Amino acid sequence: MLTTWINVKELVRLGLDEDKSLGIMRLDYCSSRPNEVCNQWVPSSQMNQVLMEHQISIQQLQQELNELIFNQLDVFDKVTEKCGGEGYKHEETFKAESECFNFFIRLKPVQDDYSHLFVYAK
Repeated sequence: MLTTWINVKELVRLGLDEDKSLGIMRLDYCSSRPNEVCNQWVPSSQMNQVLMEHQISIQQLQQELNELIFNQLDVFDKVTEKCGGEGYKHEETFKAESECFNFFIRLKPVQDDYSHLFVYAK
């Protein structure tokens, strides 16, 4: 389960290791169902290797991503709430952690632009 979200502006060190990158989930809120999230997964070139090295299953990864996307970011209003408003001037980047993963979440509270969820093994 995820820990609380931390705005990266509050972090001294990000703890970002590109060698542990699993991929990027792209989010947008311009679907046929207004205000609801659409998503697309873009795996990193080393995703399978990282999963094996850290003994992480794809099911674990899916479960964590589903929690974030469909429970915490499922509607655009939740994005604007996290960012404190709508528009590019309210764009924020957060870090959330779970037992196996570090998530860096770049939220753009603009309905016709993409937000991104960068996923790394711990």
